[in-house]
Amino acid sequence: MPLQVICAGYSRTGTLSLQHALDILGYRTHHGMSVLTDPSQKATVWLNAYKNPGGQDEWEDAYGSYDAAVDWPTCVFYKELMERYPESKVILTVRSAESWYKSIQSTILPLVQLRHMGNVMSERVRQIRETWFGTFVRGAKLNLNDVSILFDRKKMMEMYDAHIEEVKRTVPADRLLVMSLGDGWEELCAFLGKPIPSQPYPVSNTSGDFSKIFWTAMKRSRKGGKKSARAKEQQQLASNDGGTAAVA
Repeated sequence: MPLQVICAGYSRTGTLSLQHALDILGYRTHHGMSVLTDPSQKATVWLNAYKNPGGQDEWEDAYGSYDAAVDWPTCVFYKELMERYPESKVILTVRSAESWYKSIQSTILPLVQLRHMGNVMSERVRQIRETWFGTFVRGAKLNLNDVSILFDRKKMMEMYDAHIEEVKRTVPADRLLVMSLGDGWEELCAFLGKPIPSQPYPVSNTSGDFSKIFWTAMKRSRKGGKKSARAKEQQQLASNDGGTAAVA
């Protein structure tokens, strides 16, 4: 199904709350954690898009069962997705650069210490890690041995503000809604042409929730990886059995 809603806002700008809100409005919404928790996701789609910009279009392999998408990696590929899905609308979730950096300091940045644990990661998680390091910081490709820019408050805040301004310049005004933390249903529903739900706008993934959400997603990813490996083994055994039977 084609994407109808693309969120160009960075992680830690209310994207999980927006995912829940869009789900309430009837969308099936992809979130950054979906890359870990949805066993149908192919991490190579984003890795290829990062390494070979303008290459073969594989977006349906990532978003084919979704009609809305929020958070990373969607936010860094919003221009490609806008072109691929020309009828889509774009939501830019924002907060002040200072509060954004404070939030990633207590949530995302502590996870950077895991970057050298590739030997205990599944192949899919390693591919996700490579894509994240290559795309999260706008205009800079990180490597496992030099992540100093992530801890440069000034540069990170400048990067964050530059992304917001780029989105505003790039997306036509009639396709763009800018949402701040604390905004509720009214403007979102008017933008999407949806009735306002009776329930309150969801509030999810506070800084205190983040660690639990992330590690739950990682556990689900490992389970999915084991299931995928078992399925491949079974397919190989079936193929071998078939070959033996044919020879016999």
